[in-house]
Amino acid sequence: MRLISYAAHFEDLMLWRALRQIAHGQYLDVGAGDPLAGSATQLFYERGWHGINLEPAYTPLRQLRIARPADINLQLAAAAAEGTADFYEVPNTPLSTLDAVQAEAYRAQGQDVVLRQAALRTLDQVCAEHLQGPLHFVHLGMADPAAALAGFDLQRWQPWLVVLRARAGATQPALQAAGYTLAYQDGWKQYYVAPQQAALAAALQLPPNPDDGYILAEGHPHSFPLTVWQQRTAAAEAEAATSRTWAQAHVAEWKHKYGQLEQQRARADELSRELNQVRGMVEEQAGRLEHDRQHYLEQRAIMDQRLVNEQALVQAVEAREAALLASLSWRITRPLRQGSMMLSSAPGWLRRLPRRLVNGVLRRIKRLLGAMVRYVLARPRLSFFLRRALMRVPFLRALAIKLYLRAKTAPAEDVALPPDLNQLPDAARRMFADLRRAAPHS
Repeated sequence: MRLISYAAHFEDLMLWRALRQIAHGQYLDVGAGDPLAGSATQLFYERGWHGINLEPAYTPLRQLRIARPADINLQLAAAAAEGTADFYEVPNTPLSTLDAVQAEAYRAQGQDVVLRQAALRTLDQVCAEHLQGPLHFVHLGMADPAAALAGFDLQRWQPWLVVLRARAGATQPALQAAGYTLAYQDGWKQYYVAPQQAALAAALQLPPNPDDGYILAEGHPHSFPLTVWQQRTAAAEAEAATSRTWAQAHVAEWKHKYGQLEQQRARADELSRELNQVRGMVEEQAGRLEHDRQHYLEQRAIMDQRLVNEQALVQAVEAREAALLASLSWRITRPLRQGSMMLSSAPGWLRRLPRRLVNGVLRRIKRLLGAMVRYVLARPRLSFFLRRALMRVPFLRALAIKLYLRAKTAPAEDVALPPDLNQLPDAARRMFADLRRAAPHS
């Protein structure tokens, strides 16, 4: 696995070359800054190391706490003694400093400089509170490391390697007094080796080279500027996203239209099946109708032939009848035929004659008896006398009751009605007749 170098001057590569045999080491990074850009410890953190990061600026400290949960991240600056000091923070840059003169220079360059108070503690205090086990290297990232070294007992904590900022040819008396040897310097950083770990100096003799097997992190100061390519990539990605959105929208529309087309095709297939069924039914019905038509034509031909035959027969009969009626014998026998007809109807007329006579006599007797009953009923005294006499003879009593009832319901035509009352109903005419009969005796 190739190394990724994050440090601006390849400090991480030099330290890793000397300490790669340590599986899980421990570091102290003073002025740690951003957890990725320019970091001297990110390469080690990715390989299981952990340590203590000191950073007084707000933004990089927040980023450290997010990116390095296994590290101890403290918001303070290293000094010779505990206290507070003016801290000049330049947001979003690694230029924050405790030096007021340097801060004014940044402000003159147009940088935003924010003044606030920062906590100061010695490295001895930090190590006493948080260090557990050996300290493999210390990285001092501030411009003037002398104040930090003044509060750090090298004899007590014995870090294996110390990396600090210093000009070429400059020395650090505190490190020399503790027996540390300058193993390597590149004009910006110096690498010191503890007297107990003198063998590590051999790994620091050469600058970073291809044998270290590394690549540069994105945005590394020594890499080709990626800003233009990043802008182009962002533009291309935005255009691709727009095209993708357009394609997705059109794909959705095409899918919707395809779904509609499939529905219409299915409906067309269904209608085609129904049409075929209807066509089959129509053809079957047409076949039956054609069969019926042929049968009708055959029957009509038969009936026409029968009609012709019947007409011929009728004409023959009519001709024979006309010939018969026109014959001499038919005219001569006419009186005989008429007399025969009269003789054949005479017995029936004679049989009906007695019945007609009897019925006529009975009708006259009934009218006479009815008139007698009405005459008696119209005279109360006579009616009373006759009723008493009739009650003594049973059959006469029954006959009298029958004649009485028949007289009460006799038809009104026996009494002459005025011509203008002939249109009245039978019941009304009988009532009028009874009133006419009762009027003379009232």
